[in-house]
Amino acid sequence: MLRTFSLIRLVANYLKGKRGPRADVAETVLERHEGGYPLVQYESRRNSRGTIVLIHGVTPTASEDPNLVHLARSIARAGFRCLTPPLPGLAGFAHDARDIERVARSFVRARNIASERVSVLAFSYGASYALSAAAEPMAQDCCRSILGFGAYYLLSEALEHQRKLLVEHHDPLLDDSDILYLRYTLLACQREEIGLSEGAWRDIDETLTNFMVASPLEEKKRALLEHAGQFDYVKLMERYQSRSLSSILSPAGRLHRVTCPISLLHDPNDRFVPSDHLNRLREELDQRPGLKPARTLKTPMLSHVQVNPLVNLRDTLRFIRLLKPSFWEHNDAGASS
Repeated sequence: MLRTFSLIRLVANYLKGKRGPRADVAETVLERHEGGYPLVQYESRRNSRGTIVLIHGVTPTASEDPNLVHLARSIARAGFRCLTPPLPGLAGFAHDARDIERVARSFVRARNIASERVSVLAFSYGASYALSAAAEPMAQDCCRSILGFGAYYLLSEALEHQRKLLVEHHDPLLDDSDILYLRYTLLACQREEIGLSEGAWRDIDETLTNFMVASPLEEKKRALLEHAGQFDYVKLMERYQSRSLSSILSPAGRLHRVTCPISLLHDPNDRFVPSDHLNRLREELDQRPGLKPARTLKTPMLSHVQVNPLVNLRDTLRFIRLLKPSFWEHNDAGASS
């Protein structure tokens, strides 16, 4: 029960707590990767109960994403060492197989620092990367547990789903935040092929950097409508789909080599990755001999673009149960869906 209250307090601190550096949390840049993105270690100055690796999703600021940093500080304040490796590929809104190796190496490094297996919390496409990385030989014995939020099973199918979304939503003026973010990412990952001015890219990059900050949707649309409203985004997606994308970017067919317990959370209304991907991940994971079934939860509390209020008490408690294996070795039996 005490551990449940500790996790509830951690979640509450993330949702409502003060943002910014904390006097009781030490922050150390261990190294810098391509583009200057830092690998940061967050650690309580008082105690250490374990080590957790946070894998970010599609965000232009990588390990410096404000929400990721705030989560790392919240976890560190709860007494857990936290590492935030950057993924330059995802930061550039592109799928780069080298990011899988970066994730695997971050697991190895975290284990070496902790001198024990570590837990992993991974988000969006980063959650799929974490599953693929955990199947790599170098990382198979590094993870104690993995909790993934919004992972895809097969990248090609996720991209095709997004293409169909753009076919259905052809007018950027009518975009919600999800579709708008998708359009921006398609621009950013093909900037070398798209002839926009430096001023246009500054506006687009600034909008992407601040996209998760609370502001009117119309304000977020401004840069796209002003500089790239006339583009055919279906064709942009098809051009991206035509790129050669390594099979290692998809966890499909690799999950039998993942040797730690897995928990998965997915928004049933996810616009980018349909929730049936969770079912297929679970089906393959549950074929692993000698391991408990994957623990899963479908809830609209978390999506790719925002965190929704925890207004459903039942889902909140199930979410807390899903978190437990990431913070403590033993956990309650059973899975949720």
